[in-house]
Amino acid sequence: MLDELAEVRKTPILNEGARKKRAQKKYSLPVVGHFADRSVEFKSILEAEQITGISYTMIFEACIGKIFKAKNVHWEFKKGNHYIKYKAFYINAQNNYTRLGGFNG
Repeated sequence: MLDELAEVRKTPILNEGARKKRAQKKYSLPVVGHFADRSVEFKSILEAEQITGISYTMIFEACIGKIFKAKNVHWEFKKGNHYIKYKAFYINAQNNYTRLGGFNG
């Protein structure tokens, strides 16, 4: 019994909403993680999450440029149409964002 409790959970407990989110096509795209001493290619963002322990949403946001790094690792999509599609969407959204006031009014 204690061995079962002490064992580290390898897969997270998923509800229906989390399953739907993980099933999206954008999380099955190949990515490259640039660690301090080497670059590693992963078949999908979900595989990269499983191996590195970094959240799949953080990896995706680092790939599109929304955040600079995820857990001190640079991430990018392996080049292709999906790279151009997601990168262009977030660059356009950032360029079209015009907020004159601050966030408090």
